[in-house]
Amino acid sequence: MRRLLASYLGRPRPVDPARDAGTALRAQVRRLEIRARQAMEAGLTGQYQSAFRGRGLEFEEVRDYRWGDDVRTIDWNVTARTGKLHVKRYREERDLTVLLLVDLSGSTRFGSGVMTVHDLIAEVSSLFALAAARRDRVGAILFDEALRAVIPPRLGWRHGLRVVREVLGAAPAGSRTAFADALRGAGHLLHRRGIVIAVVDRSCPLPRRELLALAARHEVVLVRTSDELARTGLAGARLPVVDAEAGRPGVVRGRPASAGDPAPPGIDAIDLATDADYLPAVRALLERRVRRVH
Repeated sequence: MRRLLASYLGRPRPVDPARDAGTALRAQVRRLEIRARQAMEAGLTGQYQSAFRGRGLEFEEVRDYRWGDDVRTIDWNVTARTGKLHVKRYREERDLTVLLLVDLSGSTRFGSGVMTVHDLIAEVSSLFALAAARRDRVGAILFDEALRAVIPPRLGWRHGLRVVREVLGAAPAGSRTAFADALRGAGHLLHRRGIVIAVVDRSCPLPRRELLALAARHEVVLVRTSDELARTGLAGARLPVVDAEAGRPGVVRGRPASAGDPAPPGIDAIDLATDADYLPAVRALLERRVRRVH
């Protein structure tokens, strides 16, 4: 027995892939949660809530006028009765449902640097999930060549973290991209007007008919992601690759990839790449929506 025990002294512990994967996932969720909180404390929460308005305003109270109050909110009946300026206060009725459509197709495994397209999709989806979880219901549809998972929308920060874990823990797979099926699934899942944020690989063809049909009933935001090499090309280079969805070898030539199909009218769209910070582009999107709303 002593000889047996001595033979194990100084050896590394046996590798447990499941436990190691779970530990890595928890660390990644925690890192994204911290990044999301920092972004929200820097003003992202206010931008998000202003960009995606609730269904209306509900009367809350009448109070004394204070310096800086909007004169349009003065309650002239109460003011005339009391002889002092009073204003009406309203509370926004959010009642919003945010549904994320997350592309997990095989093509998102591509990456020429420290981050793959899937990593970028997971981070951006997680940021929107946690931003929405502060006050709105959030859910997700994960898809590759078919609908892989449906997470029903619910309220609460913990549910937002569940969405993040599901997205981060999913590995890209499949030989095609069922984006059209995901859009139809979103239409069936949302009974009231909601917000659909689709985060997809830019090489994914846009199903325009399904996008326009969904945008007629809901607000749709399209986030397209790509890798630096696929986006800009490499002058004079011919790199052998394997098409993750078609399963056959190919060549990346030294010329930029096309910008892809333009987004249909009425749909907000942004393009993100793995070699740049995505937060400025997300903020710019929210600011455009704020200007349009107000």
